[in-house]
Amino acid sequence: MARNIVATCVLQVLAVMCAMTLDTLGFSEATVVIVFVLSVLLTALCTTEVSYCLAAAILSTLGFNFFLVDPRFSFRIRGADVPGTIAVMFVVAFVASYLVTQLRASERASAEAQITAQNEQLRADLLRSVSHDLRTPLTAISGNADVLLDQSVMLDEAQRRALIEDIHDDATWLTGVVENLLAVTRLEDGKVALEHDVELIDEVVEEALRHVSPDVKYHKLVFDSTEEMLLVRMDAQVMVQVVVNLVNNAIVHTQAGSHIHVNVARDGAYARVSVADDGPGIPDEEKPRVFESFYTVPSAASDGRRGIGLGLPLCKAVVEAHGGELCLTDAVPHGAVFEFTLPLEEVMDNE
Repeated sequence: MARNIVATCVLQVLAVMCAMTLDTLGFSEATVVIVFVLSVLLTALCTTEVSYCLAAAILSTLGFNFFLVDPRFSFRIRGADVPGTIAVMFVVAFVASYLVTQLRASERASAEAQITAQNEQLRADLLRSVSHDLRTPLTAISGNADVLLDQSVMLDEAQRRALIEDIHDDATWLTGVVENLLAVTRLEDGKVALEHDVELIDEVVEEALRHVSPDVKYHKLVFDSTEEMLLVRMDAQVMVQVVVNLVNNAIVHTQAGSHIHVNVARDGAYARVSVADDGPGIPDEEKPRVFESFYTVPSAASDGRRGIGLGLPLCKAVVEAHGGELCLTDAVPHGAVFEFTLPLEEVMDNE
C-alpha cells in the first residue's frame, strides 16, 4: 500500500514539474494536458488498484488547475473553456487508466490460467511417465514371482537364485525411483530441511559408491580421490544420493565393459566432483533438456527399465541448495561428464 501511495504522489509531482517546464518553453495547452494524462496512465501501470488511478486523475486535475490555469497558484478558474478542458482531461485520464488496470488484471488471470494448465499437464506427464516406466519392472517382478510359486519344485538352485536376483534388482530399482520422486516433491515444496554439517567430500563419495547399482560389476569403476582434506558444509545423506544418481545414470546409459571415472579435486574455493564415462555420450540437441523433470534421454544401452526423469533434476536441486552448480560436458573422445561444485568450508586451526 505504501509503495502505491508513494508511486502515485511521485508521478504527479513529476507531471507538474514537466508540465510547468513545457508551459515555460511555450508548448500548447494540449501538450501540457497530455503530460498529466500520461502520469495517470503510468500510475495505472505502477499500482495495483483502480482507486489509485482515481486518486491520480483527481490530483492531475487539481495540479493542472492550480499550477497552469490562470490565475496561477489558486483553484479559481478564469475563462469559459477551462472547466470543459479540466473535465475532459479528468474523464480521459481516468478512463484510460481504468482500461490499463483492467488489461493488467486480465493478463494476470491469463497467466494464472496458463500456470494452472501447465501444472495439470505436469501431473498428466507424471502419471503417464510413471504408469509407462514402472510397468516393465512390475511385470517382471510379478512374472518371476509366479514362476517361483508355480514351478519352484521343477527349478534347480541356480534357476531359483537367478529369478530371486531379478526380483531383487527390479525392486531395488523401483525403490530408487520412488525415493527420487519423493525427494524432488519435497524439495520443490520446501519440506526438506537440509542439515548442514562439515564433511570430508572424499568420504561422502566413497560412501555413495558403496550404494550404487549392482550392475556396476559389469563396468569398470575408478575413483580418484584427492590428497587434500576438502571439507564441505553439506547434508551428507542427500549428497550421497546425488553421487549415487550420477553413477547409476552412467551405468544405465553405457554398455557393459565401459569405464566410469569418479574424480574429486579442488577448484579454487570449491570442491569439484565429476562422474565421467566413455559411453555413447549425449547428443547436443538433448543436452538442454537433461535437467528437466520427467525427461529421459533415449539410450540403446538401457535394459528396458527407463527412468522417469527425476534423478538429474533432483541432483541439480540438491547441489544448488548447497550453493553449488551441476553441469554436463562431453568426455574425450566420447562419453559424458557430469560434474558439480560445492563451496569449501574453511576451518580454523583450533577447530
